[in-house]
Amino acid sequence: MRDYRSILKNNFDLILVLTLYSLLSVFFFSYYQYLINADGISYIGIAQKYVAGDWSNAINEYWGPLFSWLLIPFLLFNKTALYPLFSAKILSLIIGFFTIIGVERLSQNLGIERIFRVAVLFSLVPIVLYFAVASITPDLLVTCLLVYYLIVIFDPKYSNKLSNGIFCGIIGAAAYLTKTYALPFFCCSFCFFSLIYYFKSTSTDKKRNILKNFFLGIFIFFVISGVWIGTISDKYGHSTIGTSTEYNHALVGPTSQGHPMYYQGLLKPPNNSAVTVWEDPSNLKMEQWSPFESISYFKYQLNIIGKNVLLIINYIENFSLFSILIIIFSLVFIFKPSSEDSKNKLTCLLVTIILYCGGYTLILVEMRYIYLICILLLLMAFYLLNIAFKQNILNVKIRNILLMLLVISFIIPSTINLIQTANMGEGAYDLSQTLKADYGLQGNIASNGKWEYSLDTSYYLNDKYYGITKNTTNANDLQRELEDNNVSYYFVWDTNSDLQFSDYKKITNGNMAGLTIYSRINHLSN
Repeated sequence: MRDYRSILKNNFDLILVLTLYSLLSVFFFSYYQYLINADGISYIGIAQKYVAGDWSNAINEYWGPLFSWLLIPFLLFNKTALYPLFSAKILSLIIGFFTIIGVERLSQNLGIERIFRVAVLFSLVPIVLYFAVASITPDLLVTCLLVYYLIVIFDPKYSNKLSNGIFCGIIGAAAYLTKTYALPFFCCSFCFFSLIYYFKSTSTDKKRNILKNFFLGIFIFFVISGVWIGTISDKYGHSTIGTSTEYNHALVGPTSQGHPMYYQGLLKPPNNSAVTVWEDPSNLKMEQWSPFESISYFKYQLNIIGKNVLLIINYIENFSLFSILIIIFSLVFIFKPSSEDSKNKLTCLLVTIILYCGGYTLILVEMRYIYLICILLLLMAFYLLNIAFKQNILNVKIRNILLMLLVISFIIPSTINLIQTANMGEGAYDLSQTLKADYGLQGNIASNGKWEYSLDTSYYLNDKYYGITKNTTNANDLQRELEDNNVSYYFVWDTNSDLQFSDYKKITNGNMAGLTIYSRINHLSN
């Protein structure tokens, strides 16, 4: 009984925050239950293939497998069409739950005192909640895993246990199985921190342990990662760690027209159970390039880096108005005479931010890619405040004012995002239900635009979506493209549409604003 009370007392703040997060998760779930995205449809489709035993099509060199693997237990009890979507949302919320626990543990490792840790945890609730419900992607999962990796690598007693190297290798491999980007990040950061610890250590035994941890960690990492690398390399017939980086690099290339789905015409899904070609982007034709091909391409690459740096700055400023100030004050504390321990910890956090952002600046940056950076900035902010208070730079009154300002600066943007994106996705679901009830749509679908919206609608209809037609003006060419791809329904997002087809008939009666649907005549007769 005493142990139970002791655990409850020592973790009261964390339990309170997790309870608040859980209650808010239940509250917000209904507002986000229909929100889906193209990536999420792909991860759900891959998980369903594992459940069905279709492993050959489930193995995919573009999408990391771990998020889909974690979905499998949920999908074993699939009862309705919406069940996989709800399962993915619930899984993301569970990942968010463990992310909060990880951040609390990381804040302890950094030596952040209780009042500042409480501020971190309460600030984190709307942030993690938004990360969990805004989209179905593995970005929160890889963030969660890397938080636990940092817990181990930032442990002041890291060199005392050989198991720490093993844990780093296992967590790093799990992160790679979530997103390919984690492989270079883990290798760079693990090597960097191992070298720092090695050269800073004055004990021969500690140096020996650090080397053992390093080799154990790297060995475990590549043994686990190597199984997946070998699997996808064997399937696709070439050596690869994953093609997401390759695809995104081509996407931002000097001759790129954007995602092929928007201009290459109709594209057949890669297998019989796929909703769209996006389930395996490896099938999409992209022109590869290198910054070393010419001076102009090298300059183009430098321009990409510059734009991405500015984009990252914009993202973190939207995350909190004080983000840039947090980084500036961190640098001030690092270079001013102060505690060696705090300087080392701030340096480790800044180096992690630089390494993690560095790879993305070379190619492509989206807000969801830098979730980890947002969490590290949050920790840095309250750690800086903690240091300033310990060094008597701040009195209690100023400390409390700054605490409140920081908490508000982190909570407000995420809360606004939660409110603004609520009920998104409901339109596509409602449209699918109308089409099912009034027209009984069942077959291959194409459209003249609105790729994402048409895909979401197709997903809810349980139909295949072939994408946007290349020819949208000439009726004969358009009909030929539709027939060549065995398209049953053509969605025209134009209120004044009146295309003249010989083999397709308009079936909508004008009661759906902005959408006209043409159905293949022989499909109707069947």
